[in-house]
This record gives sequence, structure tokens and C-alpha cells, in this order.
Amino acid sequence: MSTSTKPQTVAVHAGSRLTGSKSQPVVPHIQMSAVSFFDNSDELDEALDGKDYVYSRIAAPNAALLEEAVAALEGSEACVAYSSGMAALRAVFDAQRFKPGDTLVMPADGYGVTRLLFKNLAERAGARIEALVLSEPSAPERLRALRPRFVLAESITNPLLRVPDLQALSQACREVGAPLAVDATFPSPYGQRPCALGADYSIQSTTKWLNGHSDALGGTVSGSREKLAPLRAARLLHGDVLGPFEAWLTLRGVRTLPVRMKVHAENAAHVARRLSDCKLLSRVHYPGLTDHPDHAVARRVLQGGFGGMVAFDIQGAGRPECFRFLEAVKLARAAPSLGDVGTLVMHAASASARRMTSEERQAAGIGESLIRVSVGLEDPDDIADDLIAAVSEAMKR
Repeated sequence: MSTSTKPQTVAVHAGSRLTGSKSQPVVPHIQMSAVSFFDNSDELDEALDGKDYVYSRIAAPNAALLEEAVAALEGSEACVAYSSGMAALRAVFDAQRFKPGDTLVMPADGYGVTRLLFKNLAERAGARIEALVLSEPSAPERLRALRPRFVLAESITNPLLRVPDLQALSQACREVGAPLAVDATFPSPYGQRPCALGADYSIQSTTKWLNGHSDALGGTVSGSREKLAPLRAARLLHGDVLGPFEAWLTLRGVRTLPVRMKVHAENAAHVARRLSDCKLLSRVHYPGLTDHPDHAVARRVLQGGFGGMVAFDIQGAGRPECFRFLEAVKLARAAPSLGDVGTLVMHAASASARRMTSEERQAAGIGESLIRVSVGLEDPDDIADDLIAAVSEAMKR
């Protein structure tokens, strides 16, 4: 087994070998059996404590290999896999054991479904949510003043692509004793390792870049063994496990993650520059552009480029014009996800921010004219041409 920590090598080799056998396939088998038996009762007894594979709710080979690979990519001690990214977020929330009166901080301009989930869970726990724009320079001082019990950040916010200074946020969190969780789905582990920047948890929707082919849901939480022990114990009871097919497909995607992400980022940078010259757009959101408000921070906290996401506002457009844009694209596909090999586009207010109230969207700066793009592996000029032509078509009427 390679001891290299370089992302390209880790992605290809981590999570390749299950212990206990001298024969190892180049591609791991899909272990479909949910139950195993043992001839030796003592070995069965130990397996029920998680020392071997006996029941897939306790532990399963394909999920274990994926967890090993993601932990290695994240540079963390351990990883716990779930059936979706939302399940991973729920697990982190539950592990905090909030009490009535506790305050938790989350992004005001982040993923709308995460916000709705945490609002619902916080209400049941009697906790209070404080929504902040964590990319603002004043955010660390706001955390020190609020003294929250827990903070959730997004590495690159969805859908406005703001980039918080995780090093400054993690320092403030340490000072007030608040665990910091980071949804790092947008950059992927290739683009950022939040735990190395001081976060306690790094969360991935593996459905996106890690899988890379839009054919398997999943989520992971990475961090120290100590921090993840309660999550693993709770998963055993709740049963929110990742299935063998999904784990296998995601691990297959992990093998090419660095290669794919390098091109996604290069293509996104090219597309963003092309879009910046389009007179029909009022603003292009991409942290790699020098006029992006967080460009300097992004250069420091992101690695391997600025990610594969771009967003833009169509000048003078409302929802009808944006819907016409979605219908006008020829190469891109209108779909409410990201991370595929092909380019995906969506209208942010009606998709990623759909579960936010109109007041929350307005406060976050998510307008009806905003389009989010997951830039694919096609020729970048073909992508840009398609987007610009679709904008032109949408604004003709």
C-alpha cells in the first residue's frame, strides 16, 4: 500500500484492501449480503461489536473501503458514510445534543435545504439559529460575541460562491468552545481539506464531485476518531447506512477525482472569463475572478484551483426569463444537482434556495436572476458558447 499523501496517488489507492485475505482484487467486489455467519461463536460475538462484518447496519465492506478512501483524501483520522449528504448533516446536528437556549450559527447565504433542516431540528431542541454571512470579515468577531454552541459553514457557499476564511472562523470557534462543521461539497477534498484548516467536521455530499457521474446518492463526515465515535454509534442505532452499490459507485468515482477536478476547475475559470465579457449578464460569481469579494481568501484556503462552480445574474431577468434560459441550453442540462461530467444548470431561487423564504433569499442576496452552473468536462468554449447563446435566446422576448 502506498504511503504517499499526494491527492492523485491517494485517490487511486486508498480504500483498496480489506484485511484478512492475501488475495485482493484490483476492483473491490460488491458485497451484497446484508448478513454473514461464523462457524466460531466467539468470532461471531466479536463481530457483533464491529470487529468483523456480520450485519451491514453495523459495518459493511464497500462502505468501509469508501470511508477509508475519503478519510485519506480529507487528511483526517476517520470517516463515517451515510445514505445522503442530508443524512450526514443530520448526524452532525444530532451529535451536538443541543439544549433549550443554545445558539447555533449557520450561513445566511448557504444551501436552502440545509437551512430548513436545521431550522426544524433546532425548533424541536429549543435551540436558536443565528444566520450569518460567514464570508464577511466581521464574521469571526460576531462568533466571539455570540458564543454559539456550534457553527456550520460552507467552504464555498451554495449558490453565491462566497468563500469564508475557515482559518479565522476556526480560531474564533476554538476561543468560544464551539465545534466547527464545514460542508465542503463544492470544492471536494481535492479543493479543500477543512480539518487541516481547523474544522472539527468535514461534510461531503458524495453524490456530487466524489461520485462524479450522478448515479449514486451518499454523504460522509470526516474528522477525528474521537469526534466521529458518537456519529458511528448513532448510525448503528438509526440505520442510515450507505448501500453497497452506492458505496462501490462512489469509490469508483473517487479514483479519478483529482484528474476530473483539475479539468472542472480549469474549465470553470475559462467559462467565468468568457461570461464576464457578456453584456447580457449583470454579474458573474466565481472566486477565481480577481473582482470576486473573496478572491484573496479563496487563494489562501482553496487548493487545486477555485472549483468547478460558476454562477451569474442575467441582466433584467426574472423567473420567466430564467426558465426560458433553462429551456434554451443545448449542451448543458437543466438539473438540480452538480458534480457530473456534463455541465448542469439551474435557477437558484427555484432549486437550491427553493426551501428558503422569500425574505431569507432576499437577505442572502439570492435574486430571481441568478443561474448556477456546474461546469462539466466538455470543451470550455462549447460550454461558454452554449450558456451565452441561451441567455441571448431567453432575453429576446
